Amino acid sequence: MQFERMKASLLAGWVLIVAVVAVSLNVASASGWLLLIGVGLLPPMILFRLWRQPAQTMSESIRDVLK
Repeated sequence: MQFERMKASLLAGWVLIVAVVAVSLNVASASGWLLLIGVGLLPPMILFRLWRQPAQTMSESIRDVLK
């Protein structure tokens, strides 16, 4: 479960950084907001889908059986 929390906090940090940059650049146009949404949300969504937890090792499998 620690892996999922790390991944979620990393993605939340990315969205927060993009939001701070948008506020500091004073984005006002519709195209600017669309670009902001694309840069802010698309990479985390792709990363969330592709970044998987590593496979269980042999020692972890043995430990699970012995429990």
